[in-house]
Amino acid sequence: MKNMNNIMKIITIIVALIILAGIIMICVKGYNYDLLYSKSVRMNIYLTKEFKVDEIEEIAKEILGTNKLKVQQGNTFGTVVSIVAKEITEEQQNNIIQKLNEKYEIEINKDNDIIVTQIPQADILKMITKYISPLVITTIVILVYFVIRYKNQGIIKCIGIPVLTLIGVSALYVSIIALTRIPVNEFFIIFLVLIYFLTLICNAIKLNKQ
Repeated sequence: MKNMNNIMKIITIIVALIILAGIIMICVKGYNYDLLYSKSVRMNIYLTKEFKVDEIEEIAKEILGTNKLKVQQGNTFGTVVSIVAKEITEEQQNNIIQKLNEKYEIEINKDNDIIVTQIPQADILKMITKYISPLVITTIVILVYFVIRYKNQGIIKCIGIPVLTLIGVSALYVSIIALTRIPVNEFFIIFLVLIYFLTLICNAIKLNKQ
């Protein structure tokens, strides 16, 4: 039992250090956002001929000199191609247009056929905000159930420990994401919510066994 307590203390210290390091990383460097969630430039090009995305992707990579870009069909009619990259300068835009004109034997009008948009970096707090209300309501309902179902175990075990566990596990998750520089994208929130509910389930199992 004493050895188990020592192990738990060591684990708690390690988790606390990871969270602290994660907080420092977030304050100093922030998160590593996926291209579509970071500050970038989107270049939409209207084409009068059928095109292949992979062909345009090769052209974009050659001119922009990077593999960190996304090329996709910009509408359901297959007439617009969208190129997203960290930066697309005026010169690079002109070179892309020239290459596409040569490739597809068309004449792209920069004023009428090109739309260049500056994409601001995603706000992670705004990404999470829309999930806060349903999560809080769900958590309150579950905690009330814990209190009713396991009232003989006391408020601390029914509410205190689950709440602290939820906060700790969530903080550990976001800290690991920050420290490992895993790109933040749509899956970031999905996994956060999944981990949140798995933690609640684990607390329920633990209370049921006691």
